[in-house]
Amino acid sequence: MQDDLLDFVGDIYEASYKPRHWEVVMEKLCLLTQSRSSVLIIENQNSGSRKIISIHGISRILALAYNAGLGRYDNTFSLIKTPVNDVTILPAEELKNNSPSYYQFILKPADIGHISVVDLHKDNEIRVGLAVHRSFNAPAYTDKEIRIMRLISPHICRSVLIQRELDNARSETHSLMSLVSKMPMGMLLIDKYGEVKFCNSVAEFVISKHKGLSLVDNKLQAHNRENQKQLEFALQNVLDVLHSETEQDKPTVTTVSFSHPQFSFPLVLFISAAEESGRHPMHSGEERYATVYISDPGGKMNISAGQLAEIFALTNAEAQVALCLVNGLKLADIAEHNGTALETVRSQMKAVFNKLGVNTQQDVIRIIIQTMIPLSGNPE
Repeated sequence: MQDDLLDFVGDIYEASYKPRHWEVVMEKLCLLTQSRSSVLIIENQNSGSRKIISIHGISRILALAYNAGLGRYDNTFSLIKTPVNDVTILPAEELKNNSPSYYQFILKPADIGHISVVDLHKDNEIRVGLAVHRSFNAPAYTDKEIRIMRLISPHICRSVLIQRELDNARSETHSLMSLVSKMPMGMLLIDKYGEVKFCNSVAEFVISKHKGLSLVDNKLQAHNRENQKQLEFALQNVLDVLHSETEQDKPTVTTVSFSHPQFSFPLVLFISAAEESGRHPMHSGEERYATVYISDPGGKMNISAGQLAEIFALTNAEAQVALCLVNGLKLADIAEHNGTALETVRSQMKAVFNKLGVNTQQDVIRIIIQTMIPLSGNPE
């Protein structure tokens, strides 16, 4: 039994990032507690509405009816007398007396005669409940099944909250993508065949102005063969890792640059992985892409060093260094560009770290880009 419970805990946490795995969890919960059915419910504390996260052993039609409005008659939460993550046993007769409609339309058709229920979590936004059921003719729950419910309930609670945070993060990512076309850096999504599936307006503008890179037949094309090989290798490296079935340390970002004799600064490309399965607004299913951010250090951006200085309380020199960093220049390049010593640039960068409250150049880039997004539209 101990080994079964340990395996079950693994299934519970797998469901936090694979919502469909809740079906496996609910089925195994029924087996462990010798129950006929099980249900995991979330209640919106503001609206009072209740939705089923996952079920097992209950008709999908009844679940739809519950989510469509019958859930408001479910007074199970109000009948729970035990603390959070403890178990309450509720006989159907008690539920019938307290809520005849819920008994008539949900409990009786589903043959739910004995309920073991746990109030998993409650805050200002949501309340989460877990219940297992036995039929009217089955024996009542014993101390053994109640103990199992007590042992696994904290894990199910944590898994639901983890899933909630992941869903919130995905929602924020989805909203962020609506702002992508306004980003002051060019952005492209490239599939496994090397085809560009998305290109924001900034990327289009940069590519049209800088001859180091172009779009040919919907694919990125460097101006010479050597740079083309470099680009293809970087893209293939990211895509190979994405499609590998083995877990390994995935590179966070690959940086490549493309010079052209007619331009003082090279184009800088930051190539990374994009593998948000089924949630990305620009792809579906299991498609995976390489994300390419493109910057022209010599081009004009929609935000000035003066704006950065004002927003982050930087000196003008510090803001210039930060802006050059976002544009893809290394510290040595910044020193050469600004006509200052490398140690001076390092000192200025350290001051930027302190004022932004970060420790790495990547964090500086991330914070500035995030801040630039709402400021990067047309001033008019």
